[in-house]
Amino acid sequence: MKTGLIVYVVSGTDLPAHLDPADVARSLGQSADQVELVSQDQGFFTVDDAWYFLVTQGCGRVQLLVAGAENGGKWKPLSPAVRLYG
Repeated sequence: MKTGLIVYVVSGTDLPAHLDPADVARSLGQSADQVELVSQDQGFFTVDDAWYFLVTQGCGRVQLLVAGAENGGKWKPLSPAVRLYG
């Protein structure tokens, strides 16, 4: 069973143009087979869309993590990851 992670980005800073979601997950101490971002700049615009995409890609367990981007490319989890599916 594949695992999926949705990182909901709350940020006051601009995100880099070529941000790798897997790198974001690793910097937050999370691991998943597939990672998607929800933000105003990149990735999906709603959690629903990202969740549906992960489920249709075969992820049997999907978690959501709210995180903030800080200056210098550092990421800070703002809440623990919660299970959305599976």
